[in-house]
Amino acid sequence: MIGFPNSMRSFDEDAGTIRFSGYDGVMEVRFLLEAPALERLAGLTRSPDTAYLDAFDRYRKQIETAAIRSYGKKRASLVRLSFADF
Repeated sequence: MIGFPNSMRSFDEDAGTIRFSGYDGVMEVRFLLEAPALERLAGLTRSPDTAYLDAFDRYRKQIETAAIRSYGKKRASLVRLSFADF
């Protein structure tokens, strides 16, 4: 079962993604959440980095649920999340 014990996340403006990690046992799984997906989920328009990170924190539970579902389908060490994953 994948868990998210580390609350670290970062916004990569160049890639247009929010990066965060989960763990399946001792294996780290990296996730990339596409900024447009977060914009639709949170009702954001293009915003400064801090707005994306604040929105990520507000929607963390839904994002982690989508990440768990997506990881369950792919079982990859890098999982990219789009709005379709919600």
